[in-house]
Parts: sequence; C-alpha cells; structure tokens
Amino acid sequence: MNAEAIYIAINGMEPAPQGSKRHVGGGRLIEASKRVKPWRQAVAASAQQQMKDQKAELLTCACSVSVVFRFRRPKAHFTTNGQLKAAAPKHCVVKRNDIDKCCRSTLDALSETVFADDCLVVSMKAEKRYCFGSEQPGALITVIGLQ
Repeated sequence: MNAEAIYIAINGMEPAPQGSKRHVGGGRLIEASKRVKPWRQAVAASAQQQMKDQKAELLTCACSVSVVFRFRRPKAHFTTNGQLKAAAPKHCVVKRNDIDKCCRSTLDALSETVFADDCLVVSMKAEKRYCFGSEQPGALITVIGLQ
C-alpha cells in the first residue's frame, strides 16, 4: 500500500452538490441538479490522471480525505474597476452548495478511482471558500491511506 498522500486538483469548474433526486416515472430517480454529473466527471478524470502521474495504486484500506472547495465570488463583491470591495465578506457564505452535499458528489466521483469504495473514508476535513485573486473555482483534494 502506498502511504504517500494523493493530491488531486480540479480547476475551472464550480463544485456541485449532490442532493435531492427527482422522480421521472417508472420508478426512476435522477439527480435534481444538472451540475452534478459534469462535476463528478471532472473529479474522476482529474483523479485518474493524478493517480497515473503520481504512480499511485487504488486504495483498499481506510483513508483520510481533505478537500477545499473554491467558489467564484459574486459580482456584487467587486467595484466597477474590478477591485474587491472592503465590505465584501472574507469567508464563503453562499446560501447554496451545502458542504456535506459537495462532499457527497466528490467522494462518489473518487470511488473506484482513488479508493475502492467511499465507505473506506474514515476521516474527512472539508472547507469551502471564495477563490483568491485570479484563482479558478474547483477543489483541492488530499487522500491519505491509513494502516
């Protein structure tokens, strides 16, 4: 087992929460949010590439996950010349994108790519914040296998 940390970065896409399902008939349920599928695909693609680049193996043991979700600031936080307003909030206080639902969609995307199943995650630290400066929205993820 590789005890090294696995680092994954998703850039250029706003994190999407996996939340409610919508009934479409015939006993079928689909995700209510149209943003979930593209987010999961981006996370899985980045994870596959990073696993290959880092020569990491699929984790089949307990693991710890740390994730920082980055969101765009609303335009109202900026002056007309593009400077951040002094009164703009320091921390991400959006009313949507619950952190637990963002974690759910992200862990599902990492399953079978970084770890065999998301039930292997025994410890998780999550944070959501606004992008700094010219930073792109996305997520920074660290996964560590535990023995």
